[in-house]
Amino acid sequence: MVDQVQRLLDREALRDLTARYAFAVDDHDLDALATMFHPDAVFDRDGEIARGWPEIAAMLGASMRGFRRMIHTPHAVVVDLTGDDEATGMSSGHAELVTSRGVLLAAYRYADRYARHEGRWVFTRREVRFLYATSATEYAATLPDTDRVRFPGEPPRASAVTPLAAGH
Repeated sequence: MVDQVQRLLDREALRDLTARYAFAVDDHDLDALATMFHPDAVFDRDGEIARGWPEIAAMLGASMRGFRRMIHTPHAVVVDLTGDDEATGMSSGHAELVTSRGVLLAAYRYADRYARHEGRWVFTRREVRFLYATSATEYAATLPDTDRVRFPGEPPRASAVTPLAAGH
């Protein structure tokens, strides 16, 4: 019974980590984010890789500086405990992002690896992929398009998230 209760507590702590991450990014709080990553963690933003907290902080900080306001809303979070101190997970969510050029809307999925480090759960690997990212004014035209990941200053590209049922 104790093991089952601990597993439930661990799963809930990992779900909380996902939510706290969204709040910290929205608040542009790199100090809070530093507590959420293993010092040797890897962050993968659509194939752009940062290794170790200093590189991750630089990547996240640059992203934050590009957005005047960020509103991330996590949705589904699935956690699989793979050992006493290790786990994997997936989560989805949406973001509303304000830049100097206008408002962007995005949907994303994270694939995560976690470890218990110094008594708390942290990310050891975080991979984000975008289902879409587009200007709010172009949302209706962009969403059905193949190249629906459209961040300012980057060429449009297809989503790296592949549908479960092709052709639908």
